Amino acid sequence: MKRLFCMLCLLGVAFGAVAAKKPNVILIITDDQSWDTLGFMGGKVHTPRIDQMAKEGLYLTDFNVTSTVCSPSRYSFLTGRYAGRCTGERFMLEHPPGDQTQVENIGEMEPDRWNLAKLLRKNGYKTGFVGKSHLINHDWLSEHGGNEASWKRAGLELYARDADPRDPEVNAKMQRNHRKWCEAMKPYGFDYVDGFYAANLRELFNDALNVHNLDWTVDKAFRFLEGAGDEPFFLYFSTTLHHGPAPWSNTFSMDADPRMTGEGFVEEGFEVLPSRADVLERNRQAGFKDNKAFALWLDDGVGAILDKVKQLGLEEDTLVVFVSDHGSYRHGKATLHDYGMRVPMVLRWKGTIKPGSKYDGIVGNIDFAPTILDLCGIQPPADYAMDGVSFKPVLSGSQEPVRSVLFGELGHSRGVKTKEWKYISVRYPEKLQAKIDRGEKFKGFEGNEIDRPYLTRNGHLGHHASSQNPHYFEADQLYNLKTDPEETENVFTQHPEAAQRMKKELSNALKQFENRPFGEFTR
Repeated sequence: MKRLFCMLCLLGVAFGAVAAKKPNVILIITDDQSWDTLGFMGGKVHTPRIDQMAKEGLYLTDFNVTSTVCSPSRYSFLTGRYAGRCTGERFMLEHPPGDQTQVENIGEMEPDRWNLAKLLRKNGYKTGFVGKSHLINHDWLSEHGGNEASWKRAGLELYARDADPRDPEVNAKMQRNHRKWCEAMKPYGFDYVDGFYAANLRELFNDALNVHNLDWTVDKAFRFLEGAGDEPFFLYFSTTLHHGPAPWSNTFSMDADPRMTGEGFVEEGFEVLPSRADVLERNRQAGFKDNKAFALWLDDGVGAILDKVKQLGLEEDTLVVFVSDHGSYRHGKATLHDYGMRVPMVLRWKGTIKPGSKYDGIVGNIDFAPTILDLCGIQPPADYAMDGVSFKPVLSGSQEPVRSVLFGELGHSRGVKTKEWKYISVRYPEKLQAKIDRGEKFKGFEGNEIDRPYLTRNGHLGHHASSQNPHYFEADQLYNLKTDPEETENVFTQHPEAAQRMKKELSNALKQFENRPFGEFTR
């Protein structure tokens, strides 16, 4: 009897150890990806692996990012905070307390605040970062051709824009710069950083390196996965696709030299993905033109990571998440319109998530970090400021609403979204509004003048966003998402009750931001 009791105790301990096993997490985050580059969403492209991932997992049909450009969106994924709460050095320099914030690509991770990776590492996770950042050291990103001082202060080495990475001396500089960036990212919670892009490809400031290289980043991801050992792991894998330079122009993707990477020229190349010629051929066999092959190429990268997880015997231990940082400029990037905010999120976890699952409720990128911590059984410390909520029950099939309202912020605009309504408010800071009232003109794109400033400092983004969205500059915008999902008709004056209700929701959201004015909403 005593022996039986001991055996049962041992079994109980073993079962408890299995039950308490923390999941591995891989976040695959793409850049500027809209619905029309995914087959399962109706895009005229060939993406069999991502389509299969959606069939085998959970598709969140109304997942949203709360800011629709790179830096603030990624900040919110990794922190669980709205980007307007950023206290990074560059952000606070631009927006000292008491100023209205202009949320865009100046937000950055704070070295002295909690984020998801830091807390996971503190709780026994091995953490990895591969790919595009746009999250730290914005002062290092100044173009050295016009501002050499910023690179020199950072200890980065200079080379000419037309320098040849095959030149050993040039290449050595590129490799040292890459390693310096990797080391700079590690204090933000990452054990392993490699295959790192400081921001977009152009921030490498070299013509030959201004090409996408998915092979390079997948190779670095494999190295992390293979070296994780028995520890649970978190991998942040961020591609440069489908951001510019236009990957549908094969000069920057399929036809580019696969040895040109973010660390310079890597002569031995990589053997982790099918050849680019093979990608083109399979794309043609599927009935698509060569300018659609970039979608299949990204699909191959996602498939390779899924296959590596399977090869390592970790499918039932690993949650793989696929999502975009925001929509494309062709639709709603740099606005709070749904084609910018609402992006596809697919979650696959064999044996845990029921295949073919779907959830239609509103979820936001601020909810990602609290959900992962919830799944891992990690309680955030009292000083971890988070705005998001966990959607863990959704992974088990719950259809209960995670939230009824979601707040969004971008440049000079703020908005709130429910399942039925979207309200967007454009309010300029007082000094800027005074210039508008005086009839002053503002600098547009490529030298033209405009009556009101773009919502963002970036004129390129403002130009494309305003040209694609006719209501871009309107102060008060209300859209019925049920009858007008493309937000073509501003019905603010036709529905006064709904307008006032949504304005109140926005006011409630904005009052959470201490000492950050926004027109009449915070008075």
